[in-house]
Amino acid sequence: MNNDLKYDDFGNLDTDYYVEQAYAMRNAYYAEAIKSAVSRAKAFFSSLANIRFTQTPVHSK
Repeated sequence: MNNDLKYDDFGNLDTDYYVEQAYAMRNAYYAEAIKSAVSRAKAFFSSLANIRFTQTPVHSK
């Protein structure tokens, strides 16, 4: 049987290795999610600023 699983010195599945892999994957996911959220927040507030400063004031008529 050919599998790509990692085993420790005693022939058991190396759970420490897979736990570390899971931490790394989770950290990468969170980093990308936070980066995306910050980018969306910046775009949202930037669009609000553009709307606010491009409209003509009501009192100037």
